[in-house]
Amino acid sequence: MRKFLSILIITLLICTLGGTISSLAENSVDFVNDGDTREDLAQRYKNAEPGEEFLVGHITFQLAQEYAMMMFQSTEQAAEQLGLKFKGVVAHSDAEWIQLTKSMIASGAKAITYNCPSLNVVPELARICEENDVFMLTNFGITGEMLPGDYGPRWVVDNSPQADEQAYFPLMLLFEKMSQDGKTRVYHQQGSKSSATVAQVQINLATLMAWSQYPELKMYGHQYGEWNFEDGRKGAEAALAERTDYQGIWAANDSQITGALSAFQDRGIFIDKYAVSRDMETTTAQKIVADQFLATNGFDIPYFGGRMVAMAYDMCVGKWYPMPDEMVQAGKLNTYGNSEAPQLAKDAGISDNPSFYLGPTEKTLNKILMEIKKDEPQYPYDFRLVSHAKTEELGLEYDRHAGGGTELGFNDFYYPVKTDRFASRQEFKNHIGALHEYLLDLDVETWEEAKKLLESLPSEIKTEPVWN
Repeated sequence: MRKFLSILIITLLICTLGGTISSLAENSVDFVNDGDTREDLAQRYKNAEPGEEFLVGHITFQLAQEYAMMMFQSTEQAAEQLGLKFKGVVAHSDAEWIQLTKSMIASGAKAITYNCPSLNVVPELARICEENDVFMLTNFGITGEMLPGDYGPRWVVDNSPQADEQAYFPLMLLFEKMSQDGKTRVYHQQGSKSSATVAQVQINLATLMAWSQYPELKMYGHQYGEWNFEDGRKGAEAALAERTDYQGIWAANDSQITGALSAFQDRGIFIDKYAVSRDMETTTAQKIVADQFLATNGFDIPYFGGRMVAMAYDMCVGKWYPMPDEMVQAGKLNTYGNSEAPQLAKDAGISDNPSFYLGPTEKTLNKILMEIKKDEPQYPYDFRLVSHAKTEELGLEYDRHAGGGTELGFNDFYYPVKTDRFASRQEFKNHIGALHEYLLDLDVETWEEAKKLLESLPSEIKTEPVWN
């Protein structure tokens, strides 16, 4: 009964706010005036003083996934390095996202980072933060209907890797290997229809983009893994109830493919060398090093968790503020593959793509990923160095890579809206919106069906494999 009342209250609240929220969204970044400089905006919206020890909150959708845990740990590490207070919690429902936000603010939070927030309540979270002069930064918090800046100056940044870029390269390696080895039947496991949907729709786009190069392949199953091991396993069990002759597997992230493969192995089906996913987590990296898994692709997760705190600090103290085209940010990406990957990349024609880079899997595993297993993890970053304000306060030299260098990964980012792929913020928004309309679910088995779907996509959707 309590859960029902919470949902009812949230529904009524969102309906009541609907007119206001729609109006705000229609006047995207209308708080930025002609002639405003970055310095103007930073000083106008600051809510703290340099050196102040305020609270930075972190609310996440789960901690069962390594990606989510690394984000949590690195956020805490950055807060400690910058001399800030930290509080991190998990939200299990729409009501909790709202309640925990209010609790964070009551505890003195000046900024809150949100990892994969429920999209149903993002406008309400933005309203609460706006009313309380608290900065809001998200990961995977956007849709075609809302971007940072759409609800005022406090929801300022969304950091979501371009998941079509992230999925395309491991997919091409898998499809090339299957083609060379005369295999055609792929178990396809999607992510989620309700969480991190901006990644889900981009992943489905990448699947079509890569599939177009290998029309002989068939896709079966189409289950969802909800970004975690247990649901990945459940999805695979459901797919195996329909058929067991799969020869390869493509899943939306490392956590769920690990669960899916465990279900396959329980049936005596071992297709690990024909398995790819995305995120670059510990278990997958270990299998790649052992030549038991083909490939994954990841952005430098701990770097981005900590960097969000550094950005938050800079905005709070009035040292930096993003211009409208800088509010959507994306991590630069590395592909991690086994010993076959370099040749497969050449054969697939992706070696020369500017977005393709094979990272050092074993070194990254040992120097970064294994920290997640420690009681007090310390990722190899000094997040003070990526803060404009803190470096000035302490007399340090600003380092875009937060002291992590570029040997293990890029430890870098770009602004999708400012690339040649999109002519404007609105064009990016139209692209994401159309993807949500057409590709939230991909349920076709043959290339003939997939081709019809691809040809039906509107012109707003960018289908060329060109990103930053």
